[in-house]
Amino acid sequence: MSVGVIGHVMNPTRRDAVAMAVSAESAGADWIGLADAFWWRDVWMLLENVAAATSSIEIGPAMTNPYLRHPFHTASALATLQELAGPRTFVGIAAGGSEVTGAAGVQRLDAPAKVAELVDLLRGLSDGRPLDRRSGRQLDIPIGPVPILVTGRGSQMLRTAGAHADRVLLWSIPDSDLDRSVAVVQAGAAGRDTAPELAWAPLVAHDESTRRSILNAAVYASINTAASVRESWGLTPERVEAIRAALVGGGTEAAIELVPRAALDDLVGADPAPDRVAARGREIGATSIVVPCYDPVTLPDHITWARAVERRL
Repeated sequence: MSVGVIGHVMNPTRRDAVAMAVSAESAGADWIGLADAFWWRDVWMLLENVAAATSSIEIGPAMTNPYLRHPFHTASALATLQELAGPRTFVGIAAGGSEVTGAAGVQRLDAPAKVAELVDLLRGLSDGRPLDRRSGRQLDIPIGPVPILVTGRGSQMLRTAGAHADRVLLWSIPDSDLDRSVAVVQAGAAGRDTAPELAWAPLVAHDESTRRSILNAAVYASINTAASVRESWGLTPERVEAIRAALVGGGTEAAIELVPRAALDDLVGADPAPDRVAARGREIGATSIVVPCYDPVTLPDHITWARAVERRL
């Protein structure tokens, strides 16, 4: 059981990143991940500052992807962070958001295979395998085993997460698709000696101060949800492209107006009561609760809420 935090301060400065991590550690969270977004400040440089400012909380990128950084660079960055933070380092890996395709022009059709290859590379390095298998050259920085967090919404990514991750993050998945998503993760994990930790991040608007931020997260989730679910909301392919264009252009407010009400209701929980949320968590077999951090000042209250949910799982 654990309580995790995903940093959601937009384009965090070094001071923002440290404030989020220190607030999370002080409030008793077990881990915090910072976003790897190419529009923003570099996540690995921010994590260097976070490592120096904290002493017990697990830290890492959430989520990096196998496309915009070569896997060798990711391995080097991870090993360097591990030098600074030791065994409390982890790495989060995903397919990359819509911007990777829309702005960077990178098609992600082979994302499950690319994610699996990156996981295999990182685990192999910690087992003593070479970085470059042709020449046999090792990574010149010592690297130990590191917990790997994987997230996704599509069936192939969920299955890959179940097969390869130590911790699977269920982030911004609509309630109507939650049971199916968990079943796909479990199918991917079939045959493993140890099932991955199931870290659930329900979108819950604790108060009006977080509602707008939660809606922003829901907008991103709406266009990356399974096509059959989007169809049930009345979210057409044409509307998905319009939302994606608005997001790539930085128009989150305009994008919200394009998302059907049914989608927002499905994605955002109406009742934040710990008993109710925990009951749903038990139904899906969640073993951890994750909360977003939009403000380091309010984060301790949300971690307290998450710990109350976690105790009831």
